[in-house]
Amino acid sequence: MSKLTPAFSGVPESDNRAMTSTVLNQSSPETMPAFARILVATDFSPASRAAFHTALDLCTMFGSTLTILHVFEYVEATPMPGVGSIVDLQNLDQDARNWLHALKREAAQSGVQAVTLLRAGSPAATIQEAILSEHIDLAVLGTSALHGFERLVFGSTAEAVLRKAPIPVITVGPRARSAVLPEQARPVVFATDFHATTVHAIRFAAVLSQATDSPLHCLHVLPRSLEGGTLSSAIPTILNEALQQVAVSSGLAVDHPVAATTFGSEVSNAVVDYAKQHHAKLIVLGIRQASLASTHTPAHIAYRIITEASCPVLTMAFESHHRSHSLAAACL
Repeated sequence: MSKLTPAFSGVPESDNRAMTSTVLNQSSPETMPAFARILVATDFSPASRAAFHTALDLCTMFGSTLTILHVFEYVEATPMPGVGSIVDLQNLDQDARNWLHALKREAAQSGVQAVTLLRAGSPAATIQEAILSEHIDLAVLGTSALHGFERLVFGSTAEAVLRKAPIPVITVGPRARSAVLPEQARPVVFATDFHATTVHAIRFAAVLSQATDSPLHCLHVLPRSLEGGTLSSAIPTILNEALQQVAVSSGLAVDHPVAATTFGSEVSNAVVDYAKQHHAKLIVLGIRQASLASTHTPAHIAYRIITEASCPVLTMAFESHHRSHSLAAACL
């Protein structure tokens, strides 16, 4: 998902197809993902409540076990003399245990086997540790916009988890419907910039599309400046071929994947608008791992999409390869 590189302009169609083949064939097919263990991180906020229901839906669909994690940040706080802070901390701890027990009971009523974890520490690091120690296959987070798209409800927590998690992460943003599954006609939208590092996130889109019996839409956004130009009719045709190849590269048999190109001056808005127009149940993005210092840009595309989308967003972070070829400039 990004603006076209200058190299695209005036490049013969055969050369564009050759570049497409290079991108898609750089990596051998990977093992298809399975989601036997799903984790939902909760702070008991409304955003986390929506994430919990999304996690329940996924567990029901895949027959997964659910780990419900709350990170207790106050356990090691130093009590202030004479103000009853120790008692307050004990009450907070007990309240958290009660909430976790209630969520576990609700999961059981939905037929989902669940375990609860109450841990102390830094939320981002603790979530990462739980992902590894509990052998989690998929994590679900809830987010809420603060000052627009610049911040997430966990502060930098969701940011750190999305960037460093070795597994896919589904984020339920403030505008998202909580449920991923119920309406089969709603598509799964895989948005891509054809970067070799991230194109294989299509595997997760394909798995969820197949499991939910939903259409798979593969989407690429072109700059608005190209709309109406001499190449405006040729480029979408070329990209549609590439998008079809991306769908095939998932390794799953996807019935008639929809290859879509759209024009937009702002990539995130174009993706969000497309998903909203087609009533998408899920957006899937591949993102490149980067230092956290570089992810605080307010206009960062992935976080714009997460906080503005009317459906949950699945992200999978991949290690960046500086020399990897791409049909589009890096944007995530």
